[in-house]
Amino acid sequence: MSNALFAKRTVLDLDYNHTNITAQLEQHLLDWTFTDNLSGEIDDLNIRLEDTDALWLGTWFPSKGSLLEPTIIRTYWADNPIKTKLGKFEIDDISGADSVITISALATSESNSLRGEEKCKAWEKATLKKVIGDVAKANKLKLVWQTSDNPKKDRYEQENETDLKFIFRLCKDEGLCLKLSSNTLVVLDESDYEKQPVAETIRRKSKETDVIKVIKRSFRNTLTDTYRACRVTSHNAKKKKTISATFSAPKAPKVGRTLVIKEDVKSVAEAQRLAKKKLREKNKNATTMTLEVISDMHIDAGMTFNLVDFGKLNGKYIVTKVVYTQSSVTLDLRRCLEGY
Repeated sequence: MSNALFAKRTVLDLDYNHTNITAQLEQHLLDWTFTDNLSGEIDDLNIRLEDTDALWLGTWFPSKGSLLEPTIIRTYWADNPIKTKLGKFEIDDISGADSVITISALATSESNSLRGEEKCKAWEKATLKKVIGDVAKANKLKLVWQTSDNPKKDRYEQENETDLKFIFRLCKDEGLCLKLSSNTLVVLDESDYEKQPVAETIRRKSKETDVIKVIKRSFRNTLTDTYRACRVTSHNAKKKKTISATFSAPKAPKVGRTLVIKEDVKSVAEAQRLAKKKLREKNKNATTMTLEVISDMHIDAGMTFNLVDFGKLNGKYIVTKVVYTQSSVTLDLRRCLEGY
């Protein structure tokens, strides 16, 4: 691979409380990382600074809760600079060791109680969207609902849980994903994202003309905790009625384990939907890949790619996490499931 690839760098342009501080950063910036997660974790920005003269420890010491608005600029990647705004972040943690200061920021406000306060509350005969919408409103967050699913239950109960832990649990139980970014809660169905057209092709051995060039690669293919089918059963002792439904993975082997879930459902259709979701949750990480790449395009978590020249691991993959640094991009991917 050409040495010119390794000369490419991505510059961090940063506004601090609406004032650009990129020039001040240049002499002190050691490295930085931006992490974009598809589900379950908050997007974050980490900046490491050299502070031999104790400027950042003293008069430049940043305030927790301050607003950061980062933009990454690829200066030598194309004919014109490629700029990508990453959203709004609030400083959450400041730490130091010797002459190095680390500033950590999260894409959600620390001023709300999303992460820091355990609560007890119940919703009667409510939809999932109603419950998460109430939590979003209480924390002054925007809710974006990107799924056609909106299950309704007799009771949703929050028991000594933070709002974040509570709504993440609810989404996971329903086979949905929760993403937090720029003071927004996004509820999505990964299966919908997996159906998107692929953004690009990624080759194991990259060509000079490839938009995405692989530097390092690793993979994991496992049968641990994977199943050929899922059966959901629900028994109502008072009505002496049992509801049961089984969903089998398309192209599943005839012999294999069946995941058994006992949960209250009101109909066979609801049991079938839940069985499909639970099987997907168990099986989705059967084949995973981590790639360190240099990319001429901006890559977001949730995008899909076609992986080729990987032998038995070829196929369509979805990005579950992206980590940006000044010199490269690291992708966590998993192979998309077929038919469910």
